[in-house]
Amino acid sequence: MRFGLDFGTSNTSLAVHDGSAVHVLPIDLVAGETMPTVLYVRRDGTPIVGRPAIDAYLEDNRTRGPLRREIQLLGIRLPSTDPTHKSLEAYILADTSAPGRLFQALKTFLGDPLDTRTNVFGDAKGLEDLIALILVHVRNRAKELTGTAPETITLGRPVRFIGDEGAEERATGRLRAAAELAGFREVRFVPEPIAAAHAADVGSGTSLVFDFGGGTLDLCVVRRDDRGLAVLATAGGPIGGDRATELLIEDAVAPRLGSRAEWGPKRLRLPRYIVNALRDWHALSALNEKPLLDALDDLVRAGAPRRELAALRSAIELQLGYEIFQTTDATKIDLSTVAAAILTYHHAEVDVDARVTRGGFEHLIRPLLGETAALVRRVQNDAGIGAADVAAVVYTGGSSAIPAFRALMHELLPSAVARDAAAFTSVAAGLAMPGVTEAALAGS
Repeated sequence: MRFGLDFGTSNTSLAVHDGSAVHVLPIDLVAGETMPTVLYVRRDGTPIVGRPAIDAYLEDNRTRGPLRREIQLLGIRLPSTDPTHKSLEAYILADTSAPGRLFQALKTFLGDPLDTRTNVFGDAKGLEDLIALILVHVRNRAKELTGTAPETITLGRPVRFIGDEGAEERATGRLRAAAELAGFREVRFVPEPIAAAHAADVGSGTSLVFDFGGGTLDLCVVRRDDRGLAVLATAGGPIGGDRATELLIEDAVAPRLGSRAEWGPKRLRLPRYIVNALRDWHALSALNEKPLLDALDDLVRAGAPRRELAALRSAIELQLGYEIFQTTDATKIDLSTVAAAILTYHHAEVDVDARVTRGGFEHLIRPLLGETAALVRRVQNDAGIGAADVAAVVYTGGSSAIPAFRALMHELLPSAVARDAAAFTSVAAGLAMPGVTEAALAGS
């Protein structure tokens, strides 16, 4: 058996080639083949991975009530600006009764020059340790589903890790160390766009891999010839589909939670940090503090709109941010196939029934389309090719189905044929297929 693992910023997938075909495995007990790359460590040290981690985090925080921060001394003294005191004991206001710690987007830190450890309820863990906990779950699920605990793994990696000159060595070293901690004895790396192109079985000539996920857009120009697949140029940026969902939340949901409300002769408004948190479910969850909830009640007594702030209080106190995000994301997906949809969400004091249209949504994401066009032109220039040289565009990633981005790519590369790979799992499938390692070596 050959196993291919796509450890992504937002999602992780595992595929296996059994000698005759590739199968993507349902490694997430709730979400199936596409597992959110999320780790939640409870206070007792129990690690939970994927969608169950999100569910556990929300449930633990929903039942605990508003958090209360306490002074926690750091054990160091800092110089004082007060001439009467030479130094002061350093402290932070910590959530000392937190039921667990949530970790997301760990992949983004792989190339970071800082090599620090974080205190997880008295256990100091480095980045490799945290990623290893996720990979242990993946390896265990592989054994449950196939009967084999893989010792050899082909891991996807970006063509270029973000960071300084040392980022490449740091990132691959940390990812390899995490895989080895998880029980993988032999680790091979293959660039993710090579795997996607391999899975899509692109023909000879030049192709553009358009990998549009939840967190980033990654572009890669590849050329297939008799020697294999070669990477000509890459480009990427934070233009993920989650940003499109956040823009839809700002437009259709946040006003129902008071984001645009004004009151009093001075036309007071909610603080910007609260408004910004409405589009980020984790940030919204972090607002669940008694002083802030009391402040919202004070604002209502001072003339702020009661209905909207009651909805905001419910969203914070009942940890509804993730459900709101998921509902809005599903509506965004619907707009890829219909001209208009109703975004509906009702829970406690939150009541949303908003009609959204594809045209309105495309207006909201115009800045993202502009950034995408700039990225495409840049990767063409770096590859030294013109629009007519691109024979195919290989689409992968869940956000690659948004019609506005497809139309933009057809406008920029009118002679290219569209090739669709499995939206969430093509990289994992390509990594598990025979010949992908040889294709990567030939193109390196």
